[in-house]
Amino acid sequence: MADARDIACALGARDEAGRIGNVLRQVGRAGVRRVALCANGCTDGTVAEARRVSDTLHMELAVIEFEQALGHDAPRAVAAMEAWRRWPESAAVLMVDADWRGSFGPMLADFLQDALRHPEAIMGVWGHVRAADLDRRWQRLVRRAGAPASLRPFLLPHFIPLSAFAWVSPRFVASPGLFFALTRRAGIPWRVYDPWDERLIGNPGRGIRSEARTLDVLREDARAAEMILFGGSGDPPPLWPGQRDWRAVESWMNRMRGPHRCRGHHDLV
Repeated sequence: MADARDIACALGARDEAGRIGNVLRQVGRAGVRRVALCANGCTDGTVAEARRVSDTLHMELAVIEFEQALGHDAPRAVAAMEAWRRWPESAAVLMVDADWRGSFGPMLADFLQDALRHPEAIMGVWGHVRAADLDRRWQRLVRRAGAPASLRPFLLPHFIPLSAFAWVSPRFVASPGLFFALTRRAGIPWRVYDPWDERLIGNPGRGIRSEARTLDVLREDARAAEMILFGGSGDPPPLWPGQRDWRAVESWMNRMRGPHRCRGHHDLV
């Protein structure tokens, strides 16, 4: 069975110089030694700090920098693509956030051990949306798609077997709703890791305006997933322009796709 050393971590970060070091140390505590970092319009020392800490941890670090921020979740897609391109022999890509705090490394190690026992499945974590109507919508969606009702595909961490990217391009990681829908349509199973304790990682508090934007994104993702999986009104999924800079993601991925050829639904965008 593969272990954490066979996993590549994908990180998107924007001005996280004060937190990126802890995230890398905790990822290292979980046994992961390869990290792809998308620096998303950073204006501080995020990249320099990531290089410094990864050197002390003897990690392999791949950095992709964008001068202009790509938008919500898009850096995750770029980092996932880079991890796949750079380390194609990896068993999976691990996705975490670059602003997590606390000593979550041991919990992450347990998450990965559980995931590696089911290497064919994507694994996420349980959670809730603060808007009750939206949370119920996601619960119905994932249950109807044949996934555990407690799963919230937009929450991290994610364990994504590299084999999944042969069917669904990592570009769709930029939209968790689409990625969930397309992987389920391709028959890739999803599991949920119930012991995950989100209180330990504690993302920094966000303002009311930021939280409202996040809820708008989650509604957009839910609508897109529903349309891919179950039909709907017949309108195209709200990919473009939506809440994300798809043009920048597509431009970068078209340059970097290299020898990999995705199959399945990657031509939808």
